[in-house]
Amino acid sequence: MKPSIFNDVIGPVMRGPSSSHTAASHRIGALIRQVCLPENGNVLVEFDRKGSLATTYEGQGSAMGLICGLLGVSILDPAIIGYNDLAKERRLNIRFQISDFEASHPNTYKIFVETANHEQFRFIALSTGGGMIELININGYDISIKGDYFETLICIGNQIISIVQYLFQLLKTSIDPSVISLLQQNENNFLINLKTRNSVSSIVNELIGEFKDVHWVRQLEPVMPILSGMDKPLPFTSVNQMLNLADQTGYDLAQLATSYECARAGISKEEVYSLMLDIVLNIKGAIKEGLEGTIYEDRLLGHQSYLILEAEERGKIIRNPVNTIIAYVTALMETKSSMGIIVAAPTAGSCGVLGGAILGSARGFTEDTVVITNAFLAAGLIGVFIADKYTFAAEEGGCQVECGAASAMAAAGLVQLMGGTARQAVSAASMALQNLLGLVCDPVADRVEVPCLGKNILGANNALSSANMSIAGFDPVIPLDEVIEAMKSVGGSLPSSLCCTGCGGLSITPTALRLHMLLKKV
Repeated sequence: MKPSIFNDVIGPVMRGPSSSHTAASHRIGALIRQVCLPENGNVLVEFDRKGSLATTYEGQGSAMGLICGLLGVSILDPAIIGYNDLAKERRLNIRFQISDFEASHPNTYKIFVETANHEQFRFIALSTGGGMIELININGYDISIKGDYFETLICIGNQIISIVQYLFQLLKTSIDPSVISLLQQNENNFLINLKTRNSVSSIVNELIGEFKDVHWVRQLEPVMPILSGMDKPLPFTSVNQMLNLADQTGYDLAQLATSYECARAGISKEEVYSLMLDIVLNIKGAIKEGLEGTIYEDRLLGHQSYLILEAEERGKIIRNPVNTIIAYVTALMETKSSMGIIVAAPTAGSCGVLGGAILGSARGFTEDTVVITNAFLAAGLIGVFIADKYTFAAEEGGCQVECGAASAMAAAGLVQLMGGTARQAVSAASMALQNLLGLVCDPVADRVEVPCLGKNILGANNALSSANMSIAGFDPVIPLDEVIEAMKSVGGSLPSSLCCTGCGGLSITPTALRLHMLLKKV
């Protein structure tokens, strides 16, 4: 399936410092919990020594998210901050271990669960960026579960293949799933996986009732807001197709985004708007919380977001709408770092760019909620093209895929806010992304604060400049799709030390190392 604005780009609504770490691990834990309850059991989590999680799983919230997902605690629940105490209360014996196992992805989880009933399950899962995940192996069976379907897993042992194939065909014809797979581990052991847009538990239980040697059946509910499996064709699948449709219809980027998501998700225009409006309201709430002041012990930066507007009010600095953007970006980052509720857009580490740029620019320009919500929809569509061609995981491509991508999205959203065309929005996105190619990810002391705040402010102001330049008629020269390909190439050239591992750049300066040691003692 092509990316969804609400699954892959803008969202999740979450607490925590990182979408790739906190939100993704929480979703992984929530899926595993539906396979095997971990309370009163034992869990071993392994991270590859050469991957990004080995050095960042504590400071960036991977342990917190996974434990709370395994325990069924909502990521919006403020109780997640006390995740270690929750594990003790629920008798979850969990251990994290750094191992050597040549992971295929820098954000790889190897998880072994032994339940209170002595059932044993082994999982391999990936965090693929912006809170997106994929379970790729259960008990040796290679699967692909991304949390965007109702999933039915039927494990069969000690059975000849002809009988299993008969059951497979019976399920296929009786249920007509979006996807059905038959996986064979060895001569006598099989796993059937059905992906559906609705729960089919009662039908499955009835169909398999007569079959022997069914070891276990598990039915997993989705953890993503948008379901996959729609047969309706998309209105476009590339930037050029989208622009051609814009020329034919006169649609602006928000209208094109709505049309795309209606087809992708199988929902109405009103539902698309409502989902985005809820996101906008959450971002506004996070800005308000940040500006009012946040307190949290385990962070580098205190409450600063009020300083820029206060300095402007006192005449100490030049009056400029950019000051509001700086204040809003900082407020969003402070809310994130104090475990408040924020929206990953497209990631938690870059959550300040989009909301700060659009809502900061809208202040004094327009209070029209529809116009503002449409600006976010337009931004989301640019993110779809980036997600389709590359990633939002800084562990793979550096901060260019987080703050860089967010800046491109914000630039398009600002053009929409100002009433520009789809072509102008795409041109603005291209210019914004060009300006930030090669941006590295080197967080200080494993906290998503320094230099993340500065990069978010940079991305937001770059978006405003690019949007103004595009509407004024500046030529981006390089088309957006080519810029995305260039970003992918640059990301592939970055060393892992500059891709959110804490092993290069500002992360290893003497001051950063000293701060890291100090925070470990907090």
